[in-house]
Amino acid sequence: MSLPVQLLFAAFFVLPFGYALYESLTSPLTGRFAGLRNLQLAVSSVPFWRSVQRMAYFGVIQVAAMVLLSLGLAFLIDSPLCAGKRAFRLLFFLPFAVPGVLAALMWGFLFSPQLDSLLSVPAHLGITNAPIDPLSPSVLLWSVMLVVTWEWTGYNMTLYLTSLASIPETVLEAAVIDGCSQIGLVRHIKLPLIRRMIMFTLVLSIIGTLQLFNEPQLLQAPVGYTPNMTIYNQAFTIGNLPLASAMSLILAAITVGASLIFYLLWRRVGPLATA
Repeated sequence: MSLPVQLLFAAFFVLPFGYALYESLTSPLTGRFAGLRNLQLAVSSVPFWRSVQRMAYFGVIQVAAMVLLSLGLAFLIDSPLCAGKRAFRLLFFLPFAVPGVLAALMWGFLFSPQLDSLLSVPAHLGITNAPIDPLSPSVLLWSVMLVVTWEWTGYNMTLYLTSLASIPETVLEAAVIDGCSQIGLVRHIKLPLIRRMIMFTLVLSIIGTLQLFNEPQLLQAPVGYTPNMTIYNQAFTIGNLPLASAMSLILAAITVGASLIFYLLWRRVGPLATA
């Protein structure tokens, strides 16, 4: 029964990982064995580590804001005070149904001062000297945060709503009988019972942040803006596939390490910690 899953895992993870490991040990000029030379070059690559640092900063702000927004929407829709729950679920989930490439292209048009007349309103009112340019280097990271948050908030909200739906009604009714308010239900009942789903979405968000590519690439971010863009540039623009493979291995190690560290910290000091 598990054979199909094992075959897919081998085809799409084990074999690519083995090929990347093999390529990282070869010379880009001769194709012969070069030892750990490419790994050394990858470790000493300043642009690569700058892109990793940029995504770490991105993740701290964007992931926290997205999860808080998703939780707020999930608790609001789950409360008895919300009317039209099905409509709101569909409305907030729709951005996730839009393919990431199309979403980035759409936001690229909205962020273009030449195509979006609303960006020129502050200049016409004398607030700014020129139209607002969300794609300028100084604010591009925040624009990417907005796009990613728009894309994934509804998805995380749906996961939280699924977890909230699994809470037994008897538990909620007993808390209400004991005098618990709606805010008290969220704080003392609902939030602790969906803590594992919160941890799951946070780990996925960490992985997704380090693998970010489509949105900054289509929004015309500078070369090497994210780790994946740096790897892509090395492999397909410069043509140095061994160095790109070495960077991919380092990025994979960083992703696994960051997820594991976060999980251990969550178990120790987060909502998963036991009293």
